[in-house]
Amino acid sequence: MARAVNDKSRLLAEEALTKYRIELLVKGTVLIAPQTLFTDDDLARVDQLQTEIPEEEVREGDAGDSHSVFVKRVRVDLPGRPPSNAHGTAPAQIIELLERRHRRLTLKKILGGWSDYVIRRCQIHRMPTGSFVGIHLDAESDPDFEYAVIVQLTREFEGGEFVIYPSAYEQYVFDHHLEAYLLLHAGTGMR
Repeated sequence: MARAVNDKSRLLAEEALTKYRIELLVKGTVLIAPQTLFTDDDLARVDQLQTEIPEEEVREGDAGDSHSVFVKRVRVDLPGRPPSNAHGTAPAQIIELLERRHRRLTLKKILGGWSDYVIRRCQIHRMPTGSFVGIHLDAESDPDFEYAVIVQLTREFEGGEFVIYPSAYEQYVFDHHLEAYLLLHAGTGMR
């Protein structure tokens, strides 16, 4: 009997992953419950590890775009070099957690890849009142960029929107009043 329940749960999960894949293909963006990829323990571990990473204020992006945000670098992607973890043990531990097999397989099903994806850049943003990440095209800083995966961890905050412009004529606005979410976004749009 337990196997039938597990098979049914797996089938429901496959249906959800297919639904996410279709929405990503149609809209270029999909909002997913973080529990699809992370346990509460995973998220708590990332939160604990990020406290060990130094923070820097960023006012200008790679493509000259304007920002006002505090960033903790986990993996960096410098032009002409393969991606590498930032210094210290915490970044390596976060990347190890993000690259676990079940997580890679789930993302592969949603993204529709035939091969594994590489985490080219990983960073943690802190956005106090008045902070912003300006409009930019992710692919301008790296032409190999395919998808952004944004994990909203904060549960207590006010204000803020995440806006994606898949074309000059449309936009998707995500209200940050959601408790926690995971957003997948194709790299051709701006946010």
